[in-house]
Amino acid sequence: MNAFPFTAALVGFCMALTPAVSADLTLVKDGVPIGAIVLEANAPAPVQLGAKELQKYVKEMSGAELPIQTEGKNASRKGFLLKNSPKLGEEEFTLGTKGAQVIITGGGKRGVLYGCMAFLEDTLGCRWYTSRITHIPKMATIILRRLKVHEKPAFEYREPYYTEAFNGVWAYHNRVNGNSQALDNNMGGKVSYGPFVHTFSSLVPPEKYFATHPEYFSMVNGKRMDGYAQLCLTNPDVLKISIEQVRQWIRDMPNATIFSVSQNDTGYNCQCDKCKAVEKEEGAPSGVALRFVNAVADAIKQESPNVLIDTLAYQWTEDPPKLVRPHSNVRVRLAPISACFAHPMDGCTENKKPYANLQAWGKITNQLYIWHYSTNFANYFQPLPDLDEIAGDIPIFKKNGVVGLFYEGAYGPLGGGEMAELKSYLMAKMMWNTSAPVKPIITDFLKGVYGPAAPYIQQWLDLLHQPARESKVNAHIYDPPTAAYLSPATIAEGLKLFDQAEQAARGNDVAVEEVQRARLALEYVQLMQNPANKDLAVIVAEKVRRYGFGQAREGEPIADFLKRIGQ
Repeated sequence: MNAFPFTAALVGFCMALTPAVSADLTLVKDGVPIGAIVLEANAPAPVQLGAKELQKYVKEMSGAELPIQTEGKNASRKGFLLKNSPKLGEEEFTLGTKGAQVIITGGGKRGVLYGCMAFLEDTLGCRWYTSRITHIPKMATIILRRLKVHEKPAFEYREPYYTEAFNGVWAYHNRVNGNSQALDNNMGGKVSYGPFVHTFSSLVPPEKYFATHPEYFSMVNGKRMDGYAQLCLTNPDVLKISIEQVRQWIRDMPNATIFSVSQNDTGYNCQCDKCKAVEKEEGAPSGVALRFVNAVADAIKQESPNVLIDTLAYQWTEDPPKLVRPHSNVRVRLAPISACFAHPMDGCTENKKPYANLQAWGKITNQLYIWHYSTNFANYFQPLPDLDEIAGDIPIFKKNGVVGLFYEGAYGPLGGGEMAELKSYLMAKMMWNTSAPVKPIITDFLKGVYGPAAPYIQQWLDLLHQPARESKVNAHIYDPPTAAYLSPATIAEGLKLFDQAEQAARGNDVAVEEVQRARLALEYVQLMQNPANKDLAVIVAEKVRRYGFGQAREGEPIADFLKRIGQ
């Protein structure tokens, strides 16, 4: 869907990202193609996809269809030349002009494809805001400035974990490569996990082993724990069984590149004498866990040199150890779940401890991963004022040795998390380039999605974030609908802004629909603050059913939510 007409302002924003060197290059003249898209012989599928995308969108823009050719004597020397290069890293690309050609050279599976996407976005002004809303400019003649661009991602692993970001076409256009994104091999694949997280019970299942070997499991208050607890990580048999299970996972999931060896999502770490002794040496329970994970990683390294082992620094393992260091094929995922999400790590006193942990982990490894959070898990539809946190923390993560970034948002069926698509879009841009200009990205998105209503949506976002910007409030991922940043005055002013937004959007069906979708956040809060309001319950239920949202909070079927509100 091409939502809104092309504007000169957008051209200026895109072209400003493209360095000019000398004379111009013409791709299309008055709707007639100048040249072709040339590929190397036997070009891999993602390169072919890049060529088809160039062809598709140049045609959509201008009406001119550039033919796709194989490199050789008769191939055109005008248009595009797409080439893989072993000299460039995975996802790295160069984009330049030589003579009458745009030459896109990329590394690994996705480099050329990402170079094509960068050309369409940064040079021609195309946008893929959401899986429903795109912007493709219209122009009969396409004349380029001379280009010289070299890019590689800020992070090796980039995953906005919102249902709305799982769409594979949206994902490769916006250059994210997370495990949840529906990216097949033709799209260049992705960073594929085997088991994703909280795997101790899968490594050594208590239902299989506890009856005969209770010593494999965590001791708490003098008793071995059955069920969903933890493992005894100093037990040599636990290590042997875990190594064999990881080897089996690798055999069963040959496309996966990273496997999680990580604690269950609970407390109850082992307090046996051996585990306590290691914990004392290391100064933190994380030392016990990391020694175990390193041993697993060492065992699989020679036979599977390209496989990574992933573990958590979370809850009882969040504080870093004194002595042990993550091995080269280990990725520690720091998950500061108790942080304030209204401010970046360096932005408030509540984040002093999480920030100290980030810095400490960053000093003992230069290949840290982050598991962060960007929604209210008890109230998916409820506003969470975390745009400043996202914009501020992603560069901070990069400065502290982080190489992979996962932001957990609302992931229920068909999504529905508050501002899920804006947050996903902003994350994608900043995960690729931590210096990306935040305000222009947000402004561009709002104009593209909300059209003439964009200024009012921007005012609503500013209103929502103002208390945190004035350091009057903090925000957390289980805040109730009565949180301080959702005061009656804020809700009342927000409703006026949405009224104005709907009025401004009239005549633009896409914009009207998007404003109404965004307004659900305020209507939900109103209803939760006043559950007896039957009229609001009808409005909220109608929207939930219209959009097909499958959860209003983590893990709760939408039917249960509708029952809660009498609908």
